[in-house]
Amino acid sequence: MLMTLRVPDLLGGDAQSVEGFYSILDSAPLADQYVLDLGSVSFLKPYGVVALVMAVRQLAALSGRIVHLTNLPDQVHLYLHRMGLFEVCSDWLRPLDMLDGEWARSPYTQSLLEITMITGPEDVGIVVSRAERIFSHWLMVSDLHGLLSVISELCANVYEHSGDVHGCVLIQKYEAIKLKQAIVNLAVGDLGRGVRGSLVARYGEIGQEPLDYLREAMIGRTARASGHGGLGLRRVEQIAASAGGYAWLRSETAAILTQGPGTAQGYSNLASVPGTQVTVELRAPLFHI
Repeated sequence: MLMTLRVPDLLGGDAQSVEGFYSILDSAPLADQYVLDLGSVSFLKPYGVVALVMAVRQLAALSGRIVHLTNLPDQVHLYLHRMGLFEVCSDWLRPLDMLDGEWARSPYTQSLLEITMITGPEDVGIVVSRAERIFSHWLMVSDLHGLLSVISELCANVYEHSGDVHGCVLIQKYEAIKLKQAIVNLAVGDLGRGVRGSLVARYGEIGQEPLDYLREAMIGRTARASGHGGLGLRRVEQIAASAGGYAWLRSETAAILTQGPGTAQGYSNLASVPGTQVTVELRAPLFHI
């Protein structure tokens, strides 16, 4: 049986909006092959792209067959092409539609870091180095260092703790000209053992629900054998707050949204998604204006 799932126009919204997409996946019946109809999608942010990657990986694993994408609007198709989705995720998805004309991705773009798989420290080094080259054109030194610190910490968590060799990161820079701000969206995702699995492996059971483990992680509990969490999610939270942004941490059926220490809001009973997905938004002055 071929199952077509229509993707609502939620992948360009905030992290809570993307939950509507995850809910559709969570309730999808078992099928021989899946098709995602993107005809209603008008815009995507990095976290929405991560959600799409997580979705096609899950659906391909369920059916044992590659997932087809259809009815991609030209702008969406081009954006996903620029993000490297079809190349990096070729084992799990294939677009049924072709782009009009030939579009070449520029390796010198100063606005985004394409989808990059994180399998070890070498990948983290490459991602951090490339992000520095791209975003040094737009961010002040202090803001740039904050962004690079966040990238390093979140990517290290993927290869050190998730157990997923296909975890990924991507970044997009937007400009709010009237506000004279650069808005940087960072998204990281994997389908590994999740925050609870990582902490249980080190500490045993320390809570009843997935949200309990997210709260422990946000206050500095780490799965690292040394007991030192590097910058840790608490530092990520501080950096996002100092840049007028936010951090969203999701694992299993729970999530935490924070705009700085003391502001964390927990969410439970979400759609079930394996692993851990994170998005961070940073805002910084556009010093080149």
